[in-house]
Amino acid sequence: MESRYLNQHMPIAVINALRQRDIVVDIINPVGGVFDANQGMFTDGSGQCFDISVYQAIVSRNRNALGLALLAFAESMGMVTLNSHSAVQKVRNKAKMAITLGRAGIATPPTLLADQVSCLNGHVKDYYPIILKATYGDNCQGLQLVRNAEALSEIQWESDVTLAQQYLPNDGYDLKLYVINQHVFAIRKPSPFSGDSQASIQRVDMTEHLFDMAIKCGELFGLNIYGVDTVESKEGPMVIEVNDFPNYSGLPMATELLADYIELSAQSRS
Repeated sequence: MESRYLNQHMPIAVINALRQRDIVVDIINPVGGVFDANQGMFTDGSGQCFDISVYQAIVSRNRNALGLALLAFAESMGMVTLNSHSAVQKVRNKAKMAITLGRAGIATPPTLLADQVSCLNGHVKDYYPIILKATYGDNCQGLQLVRNAEALSEIQWESDVTLAQQYLPNDGYDLKLYVINQHVFAIRKPSPFSGDSQASIQRVDMTEHLFDMAIKCGELFGLNIYGVDTVESKEGPMVIEVNDFPNYSGLPMATELLADYIELSAQSRS
């Protein structure tokens, strides 16, 4: 778990729930650490050492490169990893994610990949407004809303690949699907661009279509703990992106469900 999550509700709530069940949980923060790839020993920034090989399960709330290396090591040891290294890598790169979703026939807004922003001129004229996304951005980091060609020409953008996606109008809310193994929940959450950040999160009744969409996305990427960001359009919900281990905002029951799933998964290696 990266430093930025140490003061957030999730996954701290799950860690506390597991400890209340007398399950030993170590928090391994990769930021500032060193990993001995031969011995499997990790030393964090404070000098505390962890033998990665002794755990029954590794749960990742992390996109730090060193943290992902620890996850890959655990996976190579046959350890239970939630989510797996390969699954996290598939959704970490938004360009590759967009290709996978498109090839699978998942309904998504028009999406273009370009070598650089200037290459988009003339190709997105029918799509404005558009959202520019960083290839490895998360938690809304690096998003830019561009309303017209003039605004696009003024963008200073640095990314290995420029991802441009049509911004679909909404009522100020995004529809998010949260998944814990086979449990799927739907909530409406204020949009980062057009919503009121103080507006309350709304629980939405699950439909067969939303359930199937969420499960299919998980199967595509090999995820078990994940979220699917969608927007409601005239043609129905469209998938914006898929994220490993989301915040599960507005779902108090998620804590115990996650703890149940992690505990059962760890026991499978006993």
